[in-house]
Amino acid sequence: MKLPVSHLAPGMKLARPVYGLKGQMLLNRGVELTTSYILGLRRHNILAVTIEGILDLDERDAENILEVSIRAQAMASIETWVQNNKGQKQFSAVSDSVNSIVDEILSGKIPSGGLAEISTTDIYTFAHSIDVCAFSVYMGLNYGFKKKSLLNLGIGSILHDLGKTKVSLEILNKPDRLTDDEMDEIKNHPVFGYNMLLDDMSDQLSDTSLEIVLNHHERYNGKGYPRGIKGDEIGDMPAICALADVYSAMTTDRVYRKAFPANEAYELIMTSGDLDFKMRLVRLFATCVCPYPIDTLVLLSTGEVGQVTATNRNLPFRPVVTMIESKEKVDLGKELSVVVKRALTDDEAKAALIRYALGK
Repeated sequence: MKLPVSHLAPGMKLARPVYGLKGQMLLNRGVELTTSYILGLRRHNILAVTIEGILDLDERDAENILEVSIRAQAMASIETWVQNNKGQKQFSAVSDSVNSIVDEILSGKIPSGGLAEISTTDIYTFAHSIDVCAFSVYMGLNYGFKKKSLLNLGIGSILHDLGKTKVSLEILNKPDRLTDDEMDEIKNHPVFGYNMLLDDMSDQLSDTSLEIVLNHHERYNGKGYPRGIKGDEIGDMPAICALADVYSAMTTDRVYRKAFPANEAYELIMTSGDLDFKMRLVRLFATCVCPYPIDTLVLLSTGEVGQVTATNRNLPFRPVVTMIESKEKVDLGKELSVVVKRALTDDEAKAALIRYALGK
C-alpha cells in the first residue's frame, strides 16, 4: 500500500522498488526501511512509496515487479530522449519501451500502482507519462483495439505531456494558486508538444499519436483546452488518454495537494459522463479501475479494519476483504450486510501497520 514518505517508520518493508531521477533503482522490493533509508528518500525528494501490507500477498506482488521495471526503463528512455534534443535515432528506444508495455498488457498484466506516486518531483512529468501510457493501453485493449492501434495509443500517451518540458518547473511545482499568465502557459503545453513533434518527428509518428498529444485536455462538453473542441471532434483515443491522465494525476501526491483516495477519484470520474467525457468511455474506465485497489486498508460498517485482497469486477465497491484481527476473508459481493465505509487515512494506515508489526 502507498504511504507518503512522511508517514514511513523503521521496520516497514518496500512492496515495490523505488526509482530516482534517472530511472535508476534506489531501493529494491523487500528492503526493510531504516531511519537512514527514510532520510535518504527525503533527500531524493521521493513523494511516496509502496510498502508491504499486513497480509501476505507476495505472489501477486511478484507478478507486478516485471511491469514496474519495464515502466521504469521506459521512463529512463523518454527522459534520455528529451535530454538529447529529441533526436529521431534515440526515439527508437522510446518506441521499443512502448512496445514492451503493450506486449506486457497483451500478456494479461494489469497496471496497478504508479511510478508517479513513488518518483521524485523533478521527474514527475516523465513518470506520470509512463503511468498514463500503461493505463491508456489497458483501457484501449478493453475497448477492443488491436496491437497496431494500441501502439499508436501508447506512443501518443507517453508523449502527451511532452510540451510541459517547455514549462518551468517553478510553475509546474508551484504550491500556490497559479496566476492567469502561468495558467495560460500550462494550458499551452498540448500545443507546445504537438508543434515540437510536428517539426521534428512527424515522419515517425501517426496522425493518431499527434492528435492524442494535441487533444488530451479537450473535453466532451467543449470546456477543455487548447481549442475548445467537443463531442466526436476529439476522438476516442485522445479521450482515453485524457481519462488516464486525469485518474493518474488525481491519485498521485503533488507538492501542492494530497492525492485523492482511489475511490473518490473513481466516483468523481463516474459523474463526468457526457460532460467531460463520452459516457461510453466513462463506462469503459469503470471496468478497468478498482475504487478500492488490492492492499487498501478499509474500515467496514462492522467497525472492523480489513485489507482488500481481491476485487469483484462487476461489483467494484464490494471487494473481497480479509479482516486484520481474525484473518477471516469476507466477500462483500456475497455478504451484503457489510459495506466498506471508507479507506483508512495515511495516519490510520501507518498506526495499523505499526500495531501489527509490534504484535507479530
